[in-house]
Amino acid sequence: MFSIPYTFANEDESYITIPALKRFAREKKKEDLKTTLDRPQLIQDIENYANQSPEKEEEVLDWLDHVLIEGIKDVQIKIVDDESFTTAFLNEDEYVEQIVEPLLVNAENRHLNKGYSGELSLFRYEISNEEEYGRRIRLYLGKLLCTFDKKHGAATVPYPIAVDVYCDIGIIVSRAKSKSGLYKYVDEFVLEQATPTKSEKETATAIKWVCEKLAIGTKKSFEAETVFKSRLYCMLERYTQTPNEIIELINQKTAEIDGIVDSVMHQICNLKRAYEEDVRSNVLNMVEKYFSISYPDKRIFIKDREAYPLKLNATDEEDSKVEQTAALEEPLQSKAIFFDNKKMLQKSQACDGVTFMFARINTMYCSKQFKVKIVVNKDYCILKFTEYTMEEDIIHVLFSLIGTARNAG
Repeated sequence: MFSIPYTFANEDESYITIPALKRFAREKKKEDLKTTLDRPQLIQDIENYANQSPEKEEEVLDWLDHVLIEGIKDVQIKIVDDESFTTAFLNEDEYVEQIVEPLLVNAENRHLNKGYSGELSLFRYEISNEEEYGRRIRLYLGKLLCTFDKKHGAATVPYPIAVDVYCDIGIIVSRAKSKSGLYKYVDEFVLEQATPTKSEKETATAIKWVCEKLAIGTKKSFEAETVFKSRLYCMLERYTQTPNEIIELINQKTAEIDGIVDSVMHQICNLKRAYEEDVRSNVLNMVEKYFSISYPDKRIFIKDREAYPLKLNATDEEDSKVEQTAALEEPLQSKAIFFDNKKMLQKSQACDGVTFMFARINTMYCSKQFKVKIVVNKDYCILKFTEYTMEEDIIHVLFSLIGTARNAG
């Protein structure tokens, strides 16, 4: 009899949520699966569905694999060293299959529902070619970890990790569930002797494991950090374009702005012409700031946008730290502090971290928006999804940052 493993079915673990269950039930409504049931009954119905035939069990196992790697996740990104990619690796499925097939923990059961051990193991792989992001090799990995909290005590849990190698774009991406109280697996758990771990360590280990097996390398700290900070700045700039309503207000005051620039240049500071562009930039930034923070309808910073920033961190060339947060999850662009540091960001063209509010691609059974925190950390970048996020939204955020095969560079 098929049943979903307890760790994954347990509501407290948030691996399988009501939106994911209802989506599956909706797809199978011809099989009398209902979307109006509570969570335990939805799981029971899906298990009953799987037990009707081997084909349906395989269907449910396939669905489970994909559900386990979406949701509340920490997603770690590293840049692949181009020289480590061979032509065969980029173009030939057979070449990749010859490497990964012998690594499968169970060639008969290629799913994440069972077979975990204390060592990182490969359960499944997929090779795909998509128009948007090109060739992708996805490896479904997993291992046993221990958990401990005062309420439940110690437990041993399966811990799935997915690793994607985007060959055309040149990145390797690892994701796993963010969870507190994680420890390395041991047969007999003793808290005082246990080795703590966290999702970032486990995703980094998974990337290293895949790189060793596939014989590929990743870029070093400084080079990767520079790329990630630049990409994050470009992403921030894209989602903080000045609204047309503010542009119109500025354009109506062109003569007055020119007059202020002239006064600062010649009547107040007696500056050389070389300073004019900088003075004009400062004046325009100040005018935009006060038009923006006083504009009564804050929706202009949100409407027709797939994302807007709530918080950001940046460091300028002199290592001056900036941290900005908008209260009540309002767009940061409507706050004075954003404009107070905008000039520094424009000068450095780099950003250390941003928390965005993103619109969901599909809002069925879900909230309309979700938050994601993006942080650059030495040789990698991490996306922290702190609420249940569907696969399509995880991919959307990833490529909003990285760019697609057509525009990555």
